Amino acid sequence: MAPEPPTTLGEEIDGFLARLEAAGGLRPRSMEFYEQKAKVWKPLRRSRVSALRRRQVEDFIVARAAEHPRSALDELQFLKRVLREAEDRGQRVDQAVLRIKLRNHAPKRGRALTVEQLYELASWFPEHTSRLVLVAGQVGARQSFWFGLTDDMLDLDGGTMAIPADLAKHKREHRVYLTSVEVALLREQLLARAPRTNLVFPTPEGGQWDRSRFGDRVWRKSVAAAGQHDRERVGGKASVFDGFTFHWLRHTAGSLMALAGYDPAVAAERIGHTDGGALFLRTYRHLYEGEKRIHAERLDAFVRASLDKERTSTPGNRSEWLNEADSGDGRTWDRTRDLSRVKRALSR
Repeated sequence: MAPEPPTTLGEEIDGFLARLEAAGGLRPRSMEFYEQKAKVWKPLRRSRVSALRRRQVEDFIVARAAEHPRSALDELQFLKRVLREAEDRGQRVDQAVLRIKLRNHAPKRGRALTVEQLYELASWFPEHTSRLVLVAGQVGARQSFWFGLTDDMLDLDGGTMAIPADLAKHKREHRVYLTSVEVALLREQLLARAPRTNLVFPTPEGGQWDRSRFGDRVWRKSVAAAGQHDRERVGGKASVFDGFTFHWLRHTAGSLMALAGYDPAVAAERIGHTDGGALFLRTYRHLYEGEKRIHAERLDAFVRASLDKERTSTPGNRSEWLNEADSGDGRTWDRTRDLSRVKRALSR
């Protein structure tokens, strides 16, 4: 049998994607994921598959991993899958390329904004997407849901929003009960969006966003502008907006719900989890500094109230209660600098 004519990496990538699409069964988000990984290999598309060598590929992906470690892992796995299929279809592949490994990276810890920070971030977005940031940062639904949200999913008079099974990660339809603030934002968005579309958050032309275009045209530019302004305002080198991702709006929504007193199971259902709140508490719940201060004050009030209750039935000078404590074995601690009191304490 005659050998297969040599192909380029670009031809193999395009063929791989075409076969995936023709096979069907993939969610649009999954197809978008593969297409995004394919773009990274554009500098090597003209190289023949048989001519690809480990050094060339490894140097490229290691440089990529220095800035985007998680993405680089996925992109390398994508390339290996393309090359294995190319090999099965008769192309010669350097096996050393398939043995390339990247170091495991420490995942980024999520970040949550306060209400004030969320509204500040949204103010740096264009009019057609600023409300998307605000609603997503309070409801917590996934990015793909917002891009596919249509008029028929909203019942603003009833204050609800339906999430159909095909847009839910767990493939189960559920209903989100909206706050009055969220309803008002959505009403404003329906008036501000592009005409002649049923998408709630369309592109300026009325089409549907995808993750890549939204990131390139809107998200990264707006987040960078918000971060620069924040650094200039406080005179610092870092900003809470630096590197902020759309996914972290889910973290923001979860943390705000917890701060507002949501039951974990209810909050988890609202952001699309089915585990009763375990993942919500472990991953999406962030403590705000002000919240930690409030709880410290509550503990202080509880301890003081307990001390007051105990001392009301104990004779003695009340001013000494918080400076002196007696234990069952006769030991005493005393914070006073009054030498005579110290001597009395030591003589007991």
